Amino acid sequence: MKLSKILLAGILSVSFASANDVMKNSMNIMQKGMEEVQFGFINNNSDLIKSGLAQIQKGNKMFSNESVIAKYLPEDKKHLVNVAVNASKRIAADTTIVELNLDDKAYTKAAEGYSDMLNACSRCHGIVRSW
Repeated sequence: MKLSKILLAGILSVSFASANDVMKNSMNIMQKGMEEVQFGFINNNSDLIKSGLAQIQKGNKMFSNESVIAKYLPEDKKHLVNVAVNASKRIAADTTIVELNLDDKAYTKAAEGYSDMLNACSRCHGIVRSW
């Protein structure tokens, strides 16, 4: 009996943790992408920047659906789902802006797109985390 309670508790905690893991996984992918883009700019490596942009796009896909976003927002922040949606749209647009400017060798404009992307991330985090 005790073993079954422990097993049930373990299953429930894994289920809860896996829901949170989706958010954490997405954020980790985006973080690694942002780091790769920044490292690419620092080292004048367009391929590294594009690889990072692909990671950001992959991680950002989760945030294109309002119901999915609302599922992961804290209870007292669910009414701010539009902020996360708008940040996601900005990030998606900025990845395109960065890539197009890289292709045109307009590196300053590409870096400005990266900066706007970082600002979109910070805006969402600021609201969700009450910064």
